[in-house]
Amino acid sequence: MKCKQSVLLIVILILFMVMGSLTFAQERSMDKILVMYYSRTGNTKMCCEVLQKELGADIIEINDLKSRSGDWGFFTGAVGSIFNVHTEIKPLNPDLSPYKNIIIASPIWTGTLSTAIRTLIDNNRFDSKKVIMFTTTNAAEKEKYIEKSKGRVAQQGAQVLGYYQLVVKKEVNGKKIDKSGKEIIDDTLKLVPEIKKAFSGWRE
Repeated sequence: MKCKQSVLLIVILILFMVMGSLTFAQERSMDKILVMYYSRTGNTKMCCEVLQKELGADIIEINDLKSRSGDWGFFTGAVGSIFNVHTEIKPLNPDLSPYKNIIIASPIWTGTLSTAIRTLIDNNRFDSKKVIMFTTTNAAEKEKYIEKSKGRVAQQGAQVLGYYQLVVKKEVNGKKIDKSGKEIIDDTLKLVPEIKKAFSGWRE
């Protein structure tokens, strides 16, 4: 009888240990960061690949199914931003359920988020998600446009923890020129510690 009770006790202890391990693993999974981005020229992609590596994040590229290449592609995208229209994207509804920490990254077109990222935000809910906005821009954004972008994702249920912008041009001899890839990567790396701190519950 005592032997059976001992075996039963051992089984119960093992079950508690297994369940505890599963719960811990699930919590660790939920702590993982997801980076979602759209990139037309490659600058935003470059930044997000740095963030993915430094934060140990998962990453999803949002593809605009309408061509945005060349001057015409930029023009149609800019017009779409001005008139707040949507576009066709893939994926439209990525699975966000495994994540509570999300970075949404986009280039800035005519003072607002790219058409693809606006489409993504407006077609998904971010309830109980902690979101950081990350943008690449030719010039520093005005505060009213930043607040508008933050408000857009907050309206979809997100808790917006921060907004980080990376200017991809610099002034040399009075002229605006593109930063090098190395400069963009270095500038992104400088933002990593701030992004880590912004996500509550971040674990080294």
